[in-house]
Amino acid sequence: MISLLSTAMAKSVEIPLIVEISENARKKVGDVLEKLKVSSAIMITGRRSYEVAGKKIEEKISDFVSDKFFVEESKIDVAKNVIVSIGYSDVDGVVGVGGGKVLDVAKVVASELKVPFVSVPTAPSHDGIASPVASFRENGKAVSILVDPPTAVLADLTILRHSPIRLLRSGYGDLISNVVAVKDWKLAKDKVGEDFNEVAASMAIMPANLMLASDKSLRENLEMLVRGLILSGVAIAIAGSSRPASGSEHKFSHALDILGYGNGTHGEQVALGTIIMEYLHEKHYGEGDWVLVKESLERVQAPTMAKEIGLTKEQVLEALVFAKNIRKKRYTILEDVNPSKDEFELVLRKTGVA
Repeated sequence: MISLLSTAMAKSVEIPLIVEISENARKKVGDVLEKLKVSSAIMITGRRSYEVAGKKIEEKISDFVSDKFFVEESKIDVAKNVIVSIGYSDVDGVVGVGGGKVLDVAKVVASELKVPFVSVPTAPSHDGIASPVASFRENGKAVSILVDPPTAVLADLTILRHSPIRLLRSGYGDLISNVVAVKDWKLAKDKVGEDFNEVAASMAIMPANLMLASDKSLRENLEMLVRGLILSGVAIAIAGSSRPASGSEHKFSHALDILGYGNGTHGEQVALGTIIMEYLHEKHYGEGDWVLVKESLERVQAPTMAKEIGLTKEQVLEALVFAKNIRKKRYTILEDVNPSKDEFELVLRKTGVA
C-alpha cells in the first residue's frame, strides 16, 4: 500500500498500491504477487466465485498458493477460523476472489496477519472492493470495522460484466448514494465544525455525478461504475472513515437491517435512502435534485419504490424514525432538520417511494 502523509489531518493514509481495471486483469495476479514478493499466499473465495473465476486463477498462481478457504457466510468468526486454521504456516499474502462477503473476510485475515491483500472482485455490488472497511452480519445486525485496504485491486471487466444485473444495480445505488453522503459531510463541517477533506469528498462525488449524468446502460458503463466504486473506497481510506460514502442514506439502510425489514440488497436500500435524503437537502437548503436521482435509478431499472424490495410504507416510516438513533455522532440532514414522522410521510408521498 502507498502511505501518504496528509498535512491537513496530520496522519498517514494507506491506499492500494496497484489498481488495474481491464478485460484481463485476472491474468495479472501472478505478476502482482511476484512484484509484492509474496511466495506463500492463501486464497479466500466462495463456492460460486471459485467456479466463475477462482479455479482458473488458482491454476495460474499454483506456485504461490499454499492453501484455499471457502467463505459461506459473512461473519467475523469466519475470518478468525481461517487465521486459526493457518496456524504457524508462513503465509505472506492473501488473494481474495469473490463478492462482498469474501473480500470482507479476506481483508480481515490479511490485516490480522499483516500481509499484502490482492482483491479480485467478481461483482461490483458496493465500494468494499477497495475500501478499508469490512462489513459483517452479527446477531442480525450490520457491523462495520476498519481494516487495512487491499494492497492491490484487480478488477477484471470480463468477469464483472457477467455479474447478475441486480448486483450491478446495487453497485450503482451504492455509488450514487455518495451525493447525499458528501452533502451530509459538508453540513457537518458547517454546522458542528467536523473535519472535512476536499480530496476525499471529490473522489467520492465526481464518479457519482458522472454516472447520474450518463444515459448509457449499466453494462456499457461498467468500467466507469467499477472505477467509481474503487475511488469511493480510496476516498474512505483518505478520510480515515466511511464519511465520504456513508451519511443519512446509510443510516436508513442500517435501520432496515436492524429492524429486519424488506429483502433489498445494501445498494438497493441506500438508493431508496438517497432519494429521500436528497429530497430533504433540496427542500431545506435548495441543494440537490431528487428527481434526477430517481430518474437515473429508473433508467437502470433499479428499485425506486419500497414495495419493490418488500417494504411497506409503515416499515419505511419506522426505519426513517429509527435511523436518527444510529451513529448519533455522525451529523447528517436527519440531525440538522430533525424531520417528524409526518414530514417523512410527506416525503414518501412526494417522491413516490411509498
